[in-house]
Amino acid sequence: MEWFRELRNSDLGGPDFRVLFFLCENMKQEDNIAYLKQKEIASRLHMDRGNVSKCIKRLYSVQFIAKCENGFMINPHLFSVGHTYRPNREDLREKFNDLLNTAPFYEVNEDEFILEVHTNDENDEV
Repeated sequence: MEWFRELRNSDLGGPDFRVLFFLCENMKQEDNIAYLKQKEIASRLHMDRGNVSKCIKRLYSVQFIAKCENGFMINPHLFSVGHTYRPNREDLREKFNDLLNTAPFYEVNEDEFILEVHTNDENDEV
């Protein structure tokens, strides 16, 4: 539930949330990826392609999503569907972290059940 605090504290606006929730709605349970192109997102949400592009950039900058080869991966540290203890959960998180080029990044501490925010400096907590 800590992820909702991150949502609330972000500087995202209504269009950003529309795009984020649309991506979440369309992500595949197996890999947290929404296999969509920006053009399709714009068309289905009846939004300007330039605005969708700006939303995608903002969502990426706060690390709620990452661009991947065939679409957008929704941050599995913050949001996932299906069974809580999926066997590939850690693989998904590592894949997402590999897609990011910025800091800080989110990580779920499984032992203490808390959301941690780290910088690029060898997991220094922010």
